[in-house]
Amino acid sequence: MKLDHNLKSMPLVGLFGGAYDPIHNGHLMIADSLTNKLKLDQLIFIPTGISVTDKNLTSADHRLNMIKLALTNSKLNVSTYEIDKSLNAEKSFTFSTLEHFFEKNNAINFFIMGSDNFLKINTWKNWDKLLNYAHIILVDRKISSLSSIKDDELKEFYEQHLEENFNNLKLKRNGYIYKHQIDYIDIASSEIRERLQLKEEVSDVIPEKIKSYIADNNLYKSFGQVT
Repeated sequence: MKLDHNLKSMPLVGLFGGAYDPIHNGHLMIADSLTNKLKLDQLIFIPTGISVTDKNLTSADHRLNMIKLALTNSKLNVSTYEIDKSLNAEKSFTFSTLEHFFEKNNAINFFIMGSDNFLKINTWKNWDKLLNYAHIILVDRKISSLSSIKDDELKEFYEQHLEENFNNLKLKRNGYIYKHQIDYIDIASSEIRERLQLKEEVSDVIPEKIKSYIADNNLYKSFGQVT
């Protein structure tokens, strides 16, 4: 397939959504690996505004500040798109966020997600429309759970759109699923919050700047706290 001239000039942009409550080394390792190995021009962290599952989240200002502190690579940026929508009490569904960036940034967009979340993706609103607006990059550890997808509908979706050659994702703006394997730190933000509440050490899983910010702003002091 010949590369369209307009596509050839488009930047490669990763879209990395999540609560980031707080951002941690696992997130940063994934971002660095994708930008370096896949030669992305930009990777954008998109912190959740209002959780579609009604999770209590730390205030957007704190989560945003921690992301900004953690980003040291000029290719890594943060978008307040979903946070801005939350100011009008609007929940942000992934398909609408991807549609927004598809229409706005004139780029080939790659929606980044963990393979564990992909196994639940067919519970998301309009999940079958995600590939209308982006490619999906599945971040997967060395032992893959994707080889044994049990849900028939999801298995068909995965197999139909899977592309093993990343260069082919540059030939169109949307429609493919690509698996990127990386041996990253497998820790959840919820585990970090629990460690902090128990006054356990977290220097191995979050940058020192984030640890200091959390202490300075008295975050995650008690179970169930939202500040």
